[in-house]
Amino acid sequence: MQDLYIAIDPGFDTVKVAANGKVFKFPFAVVETDERKMNDYNLRDSFLCHKDEHGITSRVGMYAQELIFEQKDRAEVESQMEDFYTERRFTSGAFKIGLQTAIALAIQNENFPANYVGTIYLMVALPHACRSRYAPSVVGAAAGDHHFFLRSGTGSEIEYRFHIQEKNIFTVSQTIASILGETSDDHGNVDKQKFFYLSNGPTLILDGGYYTMGIVEMSKGGSVDDDKTESDTQHAMRNVNMAIADEIKSFRPDIHHYMVEYLLREGNGQIRYMDHGHAAILDLKKIRKAKIRQVCSDFIKHLNAKYNNLLDVNYVLMTGGTGACFYPQVKAYYERSGVMDDQHLLLADSSLSKQSHPIEYSIVIGAYKGLLGKLEH
Repeated sequence: MQDLYIAIDPGFDTVKVAANGKVFKFPFAVVETDERKMNDYNLRDSFLCHKDEHGITSRVGMYAQELIFEQKDRAEVESQMEDFYTERRFTSGAFKIGLQTAIALAIQNENFPANYVGTIYLMVALPHACRSRYAPSVVGAAAGDHHFFLRSGTGSEIEYRFHIQEKNIFTVSQTIASILGETSDDHGNVDKQKFFYLSNGPTLILDGGYYTMGIVEMSKGGSVDDDKTESDTQHAMRNVNMAIADEIKSFRPDIHHYMVEYLLREGNGQIRYMDHGHAAILDLKKIRKAKIRQVCSDFIKHLNAKYNNLLDVNYVLMTGGTGACFYPQVKAYYERSGVMDDQHLLLADSSLSKQSHPIEYSIVIGAYKGLLGKLEH
């Protein structure tokens, strides 16, 4: 039977997956439910319902986000979400559910049998600053026998069984994965055309995600300078969404930062509020643009203070979804100041199997290439 090579980037907002050369994603949200009491079975392709071997059910992805929004006034929901959107999620049961869901969808995409007996090789990308701390928990959640059920889209429930050997499970820093994706070919070998990032450094990697902005400086030759490494939690998309929630709290105090991504996808980012007895509209997309500019401006000040205005850096490589949002403003600032040009301040390219993908896949593609390279060598 064909083996499954799979990399997972369990981002704080979205799970990204690369498996046997293909990529996909789903929102990272998990809510335990009693499906016997649910009556919303107008199923869509985005529907995901996980059931463990003891019969406990959980909504996963978009449907879970909908439940969170519907239950937003419950104190326990707010407490759970505030905890879920921290690094502690890597030790939670919800993390294992997300992991199993990702692997099951990969098995489904490959048309492998749900009772899968092939070998699974797994690479999980974790935030750079906490990889060593949480790697044992992640490996523990992934290793061994797995038995659960998953209902996906409009299909019927499927029973999944598979086994992952601990020796076949690896972890990688998300920030290092991003440079692997940019400097490696599809098999994890060094791409000679892009080796200059490593050979002509120092290169500063800015990996912008939902919860963290990973900052890693690689010296000439490709070694990591740990003294200049940072997992910045003040200039990521979570901070943008917290600023949005703070701005609208006088109109809608029930909207928290962890709901913003869902609301931006639903209803064109517009929400209603009462203005002197009449319903009015708040445009979250417009507010977000302003908050991105504000947080990015603060981030540039942070870079200037910590990295000497980038004067001693030869290349800057920006990656991740937040990195892509910040890139135009960062690039314009450093070009205007004469510190960097567009040949030295670059946005990562997410390509796999001769296909380009949105930049949010840059980490998982790098992790996938790293997995193949590790196994090959």
